[in-house]
Formats: sequence, C-alpha cells, structure tokens
Amino acid sequence: MSVRSRVAFASGAAGVVGATLLISGRYEGSIVLALLLAVSIRTAALGVLVGAGPILAGGAARALRARAWLAPAWAIALAAVVARTGSTALADVRGGNAVIGPALFNGPALTVAGTWLAFAAAGIALIARTPIGAETAAGRAAAGRVVPPAAVTRLEAIGVLAEAALIVSLFIGPQVVDGVDAAWWAGGIVALLAAAWYGRRVRLLMPFSLPVVAGAIATGGLVLVSLGGKP
Repeated sequence: MSVRSRVAFASGAAGVVGATLLISGRYEGSIVLALLLAVSIRTAALGVLVGAGPILAGGAARALRARAWLAPAWAIALAAVVARTGSTALADVRGGNAVIGPALFNGPALTVAGTWLAFAAAGIALIARTPIGAETAAGRAAAGRVVPPAAVTRLEAIGVLAEAALIVSLFIGPQVVDGVDAAWWAGGIVALLAAAWYGRRVRLLMPFSLPVVAGAIATGGLVLVSLGGKP
C-alpha cells in the first residue's frame, strides 16, 4: 500500500470517528459538517484503490467521478432540510423530528411532498455505486477475479452505514430518548441499507443519469419546501 493510499485510508477512519460523534449526538455540529464526514468515508475507500492495479484503479477513478457528480444532489437535499427547519444544526433537525414529528409525515402538504423528494434524492445518492474490479463465479483469490481488499470493502460498508444514519437523522430520526425513538432510527437505517444492497445488484438507470435524476428530484423538493414553509 502506497503512502497516498495510507493517507486516504486514515482520512476514511477519521471520517468514521467524526461522523459517529456527530450523528450519535455526542458532539453537536452542522448538518453540512456531518455530511462531509459521512461522505468522506466512502470517498476515502475509493482513494485507496487509485494507486492499485489498472483494473481497480480505473474503476475507482470512475467511481470517484460519479460521487463528485452526486455532490449537487446531496447539497440541494440538505438545503431542503435547512429550509424546512430554519437551522443548519443537526441537533435542531433531530429536535424538530422529535417535537413536530418525522419530517416525512408532518407539516404543510407542500413541505411534506418536498421533503419526500429531498429524501428520495438523498436515497439515490446513497445507493448509487459504480462497480469496481472484475468478478467471476470463482473464489476470491482465483485467477481472473480482481476485487478490492477486504479492509477497503469494510470501510466502504461503514461509509454506507454512516450515510444511511445521516439520512435518518435528517428526515426520520428524532432525539433518541426511548424505545419508540430507537425504533424510528433502526427501521429507517435497515430500510435504507436494504435499498443500498438492492441497488448493488440491480442497475435501475445508467450511472451517468443518476446524478442528473437525483439533482432534479432534490431541486423539486427544495422548491416545494420553500413554497410550503416551515411546519
């Protein structure tokens, strides 16, 4: 592993720690910082592979470009959350979900509709994935089968979990103070992880179309939330 790969892996590990502290509520911060930390985990996992062999490096480069193209969808979806709550603080968003109710189900009709669109855009950004390597039906170490190292695969999986937990924080999960709150969290994360796993196996749209679709959906959500106003 090269020095650049070690730096990328360390960046991903730092993202895991920071995102966990913010999303769990151990430390308070903005939703923008939480997003940057969560997204950095999967980005770092791809960065490790840029210096690998030609097959893995080529796939990692394509995946990094795809994640860059998805950045506007993430940003606009977060803007819709800010427009709904009137705050960029993650604690205020979770507090609103606890007092007013989960963002997907409470508020003016236009605001709820826009929130669903923003949620869908964030979900697309979560499940979007560019295949890396060359797989066959043979075992992991078989000739002709080139897959990312297990440590990198685990880091990417943690990144998916962090992004799913952040989406739940923004749209579903309240402050966790009792079993009902925990159920909202657990149910939302499980549903998003199931969608992400399904997205790995089924190509619903061409990869180059996903960022455009996600950005358009997020923009529609922001417009509706702005028209509907805060709950």
